[in-house]
Amino acid sequence: MKKKLLALLIAAAVSVMAVPALAEEPEVTLTYWGWDSNWYEPMMNAYSELHPNVTFEPTATEWGDMLTKAQQALASGSDLPTLIPMDRALIGNWMKMDILEDLIPFGADPARYNPALAALSTTEDGKMIGIFENITPAGIAYKRDLAEEYLGTSDPDELQAMFSSYEDYCTKGAEVAEASDGKVFLFHSGQAVGEWYYFASDLENLTGDVINATAKYTDIFEKLVALRDSGACDTYQNGTPEANATYADDNHIFYPCPDWALTYYIEGNDPDGAGNWGLIHAPVDYMHGGTCLGITKAASDEQKAAAYDFINWCLSTPEGAALNRDAAGYITSDITIATEEFCVRDDEDFFGGQEISKLYYQDVAPAVEIPPATAYDNDIIAVRNDVAQLVMDDPSMTVEDAVAAAIEELSQLITDDTVTIE
Repeated sequence: MKKKLLALLIAAAVSVMAVPALAEEPEVTLTYWGWDSNWYEPMMNAYSELHPNVTFEPTATEWGDMLTKAQQALASGSDLPTLIPMDRALIGNWMKMDILEDLIPFGADPARYNPALAALSTTEDGKMIGIFENITPAGIAYKRDLAEEYLGTSDPDELQAMFSSYEDYCTKGAEVAEASDGKVFLFHSGQAVGEWYYFASDLENLTGDVINATAKYTDIFEKLVALRDSGACDTYQNGTPEANATYADDNHIFYPCPDWALTYYIEGNDPDGAGNWGLIHAPVDYMHGGTCLGITKAASDEQKAAAYDFINWCLSTPEGAALNRDAAGYITSDITIATEEFCVRDDEDFFGGQEISKLYYQDVAPAVEIPPATAYDNDIIAVRNDVAQLVMDDPSMTVEDAVAAAIEELSQLITDDTVTIE
């Protein structure tokens, strides 16, 4: 059914946009490395229907291997792809490599895009090295039946008022733990909660040549230890089959939830839960993750021109952005396209008819600010994930213990002698 739906979407996009390629348009091949075939296959197929002179050659590459693959290509003199998707956590690393074109001379206007995301993909000297395929506003999803049973209400407005601060989650979590004899938790995974705390933090990772590790990790682990000690958080490792199974169980109420997690985690792991889910704001609105698409300097002029046209079609035309939304579930970062009417998800019924699209795209996305990207973000995130699990597995671990463990591990990962870890 999914393949049939994608075929229909692509056909619809082509029927609206189909303009025969001019005979003089040169044949051009665009290479691509990337991990999300749910995005690149329908987008590339639809674009090639409109532009028969353009051929795509995608190479499936795990997101965690992208940077290493590019570094190895540079070291060996091998070819880089025309198009590169960049995970938000690695944008600072791609900037440091200096292999990506500034898209502004090609026609990209930073003012068209979500301000926080446009700033994140713009270098200190004003070069925009990529455009985000999607905005990724986040909230806290919950199971309505468990909220009704243990919190006395499933109404999102009432729950929003009940959980307006991080401390509220500790207080109510302790009450739920007591009422259920320790069998029901607010959250399933300390790693998932630590990820939420990281992306919601406004502390910058780097000031000058100093990595602000103590401040950043303290901000995260103070909250996580308090939540753990209240009995509000279970110990599953995030993303494992066992953790994913909790989405459909009767023991976990809340899940930190960026918009892309609706499809990939909630609906994917609890297909029978339609109507039983709701969504509220986190105490601090935030964005979680995201993918930015850029063009390598190694490409030919013809490839660069076609690659930019492809990016622009995907994100800044009504037809391309609609396919981006309907085929992959991504809402373009182009704010001139992402109007209130455009940003209506087709899975609101799964959330009991709640206007989750308004919460995500009208309330959260325009107001979020994001700290600048650094080349150390991914290492900081990896360490946070490791130590969050240690915190959950060892109830005696204090905030000070957690921060010390994190700094020790980070010091082993980051060997750059131009920066200091403090």
